[in-house]
Amino acid sequence: MSVSSQVADAIKKLLDDHFEDAIIASSIALSATARLENPTLGDKDACHEFLESYLPIISKIAWGTFGVSQPINFRYRRLDSRRSGIAVRTMPEMLYDVIRCTAVHEARLPDNLRFTKQPVIQLGNDGELVLPIDLIYGLLIAVVASPQNSGQKIEGDPVFSFGGKSMRFNELWGSRDEIEVLIGIR
Repeated sequence: MSVSSQVADAIKKLLDDHFEDAIIASSIALSATARLENPTLGDKDACHEFLESYLPIISKIAWGTFGVSQPINFRYRRLDSRRSGIAVRTMPEMLYDVIRCTAVHEARLPDNLRFTKQPVIQLGNDGELVLPIDLIYGLLIAVVASPQNSGQKIEGDPVFSFGGKSMRFNELWGSRDEIEVLIGIR
């Protein structure tokens, strides 16, 4: 399997409204790309570095509907049963600890996390979290933007659209600058 096959699988799952499966494939592509970009770091540190580096892309795609292009913090119920309660997490922490780790290690999402097609962010009093699927697209586009993935291709060459502009995925692999211009952060 390649990074591009995981991205293609995630796109298909998103189109079929299988958000949990989409985030699992996205998480695998994220981890593989993070290790390519940061080969001397362990998986956790490589993923954190990757997420911090690509945070402007992820944030713009994930929160653009809300008119927010900056990272946000999340109040979220802890996953570790030994340390229960509510924690505040930065966006990279939430993406790595809550989404990526649970998806990769348990092949599912936390019970108190849900993705929706609706452009909403809901934070419940007990730490429930509802996020838009645009966050998954943000992760996928960050993976595609990595120069380490410049040789990748997706069969069928789907289209990525944002803000009234569209480009084919296969034109975007490894093109961080082009993607930043396309989504309006440059």
